Amino acid sequence: MKSEAEAVIAAYQKALADARATAQATVKETTDRLTAEAAERQRLAGIELAQRTTEAEKAIDAAKQRALGDLRIVAIDVARAAIARLAGGDTNEAEIAAAVDATLGARA
Repeated sequence: MKSEAEAVIAAYQKALADARATAQATVKETTDRLTAEAAERQRLAGIELAQRTTEAEKAIDAAKQRALGDLRIVAIDVARAAIARLAGGDTNEAEIAAAVDATLGARA
């Protein structure tokens, strides 16, 4: 009877050890899977953020170019008006545009 009890206890302890090992393996597999999924989500978010950043930089550059183009037009109009008022005569559009372009080019 004692040997039967020892056999039952040994079987119980083995079953308990096996259950613990199975639980630990399941926890490790789940942790590894969740870590991989999180890394993939982070990688995809990084790609999306890089794409959005590139698009935003392009939009900013386009807006800047439009603003600079508008600035050139306004500068030519102001220079023409100032010359006409100060000199009281006709203005040479090509010369004014060249002077504005040279000034804007020197500041770029």
